[in-house]
Amino acid sequence: MGRRTALRRVDRIALWLVLAPLGCWVLAIAVTLGLTALGCQIDEGSAHSCPLLGVELADFAYSTGVFAAWGGLLVLPLSGGFALLWGIVRLMLALALPKTTPPEDH
Repeated sequence: MGRRTALRRVDRIALWLVLAPLGCWVLAIAVTLGLTALGCQIDEGSAHSCPLLGVELADFAYSTGVFAAWGGLLVLPLSGGFALLWGIVRLMLALALPKTTPPEDH
């Protein structure tokens, strides 16, 4: 496996590990704000009635709201840790993998 292929693979995996938790948290915030805009009362005290198109979403709205409010305490250190690990692995690969030299022109 070449140097560029290894770095590209590490970058793709690390990007998913850093952005996926952040994306889930931002999605929870957006869903919570959307349900609130539709008239659902969402707080951390208890689940309140939240009918939407004939479906009761009280438990879903409560769980999503709690994750939107407190998810940053889990998501930010997790994503930050993966970003730090990404940097360390990139540094190790940069030092360990042989550098390709361009062909010499005669």
